[in-house]
Amino acid sequence: MPDTTPFFLPYQRAWIRDNTRIKIMEKSRQIGISWAAAYRAVITTSSADVRHDTWVSSRDETQARLFGEDCARFARTLNLAARDLAVEIIDKKEKTTALVLPFANGRTVRSMSSNPNAQAGKRGARILDEFALHPDPRQLYAIAYPGTMWGGTLELISTHRGATSFFQELIEELKHKGNPKGISLHTVTIETAVAQGLLEKLKRKWPADDPRQNLDGDGFLQSLRNQCPDEESWQQEFLCNPADDQSAFLSHDLIAA
Repeated sequence: MPDTTPFFLPYQRAWIRDNTRIKIMEKSRQIGISWAAAYRAVITTSSADVRHDTWVSSRDETQARLFGEDCARFARTLNLAARDLAVEIIDKKEKTTALVLPFANGRTVRSMSSNPNAQAGKRGARILDEFALHPDPRQLYAIAYPGTMWGGTLELISTHRGATSFFQELIEELKHKGNPKGISLHTVTIETAVAQGLLEKLKRKWPADDPRQNLDGDGFLQSLRNQCPDEESWQQEFLCNPADDQSAFLSHDLIAA
C-alpha cells in the first residue's frame, strides 16, 4: 500500500493500514474517516492481484454519491486506470442503484444507499458507512457479512446512535465478552482528532477572515461544545459516548445533575 503520510492524519493512516477482517470505527463527526475509507477502497480494489469487488453502503443516496465521488477523485489523483463513475441498477424490483467505479483489473467499487437487501448474493469487501444510523443495522450486518467469505474486509464506520444500538452491542461484546468476532476497534474522538492535527487541516479550508482561525485546540473544542444543543449531544456526536436511550424522557438539567 502506498505511503499515506503526506495526505492523512495518524488516526486515518491507522484505519487505512488495518487489514483485520472485521473492524469498527467509532468516531466523532466530521473527522475525515469516510474520506480515508474511500482512499483505502480505491487502493485495495485497484490492486493487480485483488480477487474481489468493494461494496459500500451509505446512509442515503446523497452520501453514497459523495463516497463514490471521493473514490473517483482519488483514482484520478493517483493516476490509476479507472473509468468514469457510472450508475448501475442493482435491483430492478426495489429500484436500487449504485455508483460504479470500474478499474482496469476488472474490479469495481460500488457505492449505494442503505437497503440491506442490496447486499445479498454479492461477494467482496464491505464498507458500511454511518452504520448506526441505518434503519436496521442488525439486518444490514447479517446480510453483508456473509459476502466476505470469499475475501475482503468488513468495515463498520459510525458515530453512536444510543446506548442500546446494535453498533454499541458489537462494541460491548468486543470489550467485555471476549471479542468472539475478532473485531479490531478504532475509537477517535474529536479531542483525539484535534490532537493529531485536524484543526490545522480545517484552518486551511476556512476563509482567512473566519474568526475560528485564531483559536487553538482547546478553544476550538470549547466552541464546538458551546454550540451543541446539549451536553448529551456533545458526548455522543463528538466524544463517542452513546446517549442513554432512557434519558430522552428527562430534561437536560436532570441529565447534567
